[in-house]
Amino acid sequence: MKNNTPQWYVIQVISWTEENVKSSLFQRRESLWVEDYILDVFVPTHEVISTRASWKKVSKQKNILPWYILVKMIVTNESWYIVRNTPNVTGFLGAWNIPVPVSGEELEKLKGKIEENAKTYSTDFKVWDIAKIIGWTFAWNSWTITEVNEKKWLVKMTISLLWRDTPVELDFSEVVLENK
Repeated sequence: MKNNTPQWYVIQVISWTEENVKSSLFQRRESLWVEDYILDVFVPTHEVISTRASWKKVSKQKNILPWYILVKMIVTNESWYIVRNTPNVTGFLGAWNIPVPVSGEELEKLKGKIEENAKTYSTDFKVWDIAKIIGWTFAWNSWTITEVNEKKWLVKMTISLLWRDTPVELDFSEVVLENK
């Protein structure tokens, strides 16, 4: 098992241990002197921004390919053995545990998906939820959410103004969900 060109390979890992496996592989390659064979480890993630307590924006990394990481390596018996026997690694993606490299086309698709999901917003707001407006003169009453725009962080609500229903667009930070 010898291939002299470095290529990307997909490794299957135990769920929620992707970052631990990445750091373990970097430690093992240095301690076992295989830096020339195991070149890079990549966990495909994108940033997700969510709102907590209806006003606080929290950013976290979400894995695009759960249970999988990519390793750029030159496959030798020694490097294959080191990666395969890293804690929380279940095996290489391929036929009968023989590593199959990722094609350049597949790698470009993955990079495109990461760029496409550069910042994904998630929130607890849904259409027809009952919410209150913070810091407005209308805070005394609850209103119905008619539209949620997660890309712009906006909520559209219909409030009663001078006996007429008036649509109002508000930032996520200006709205609090009513306790259910």
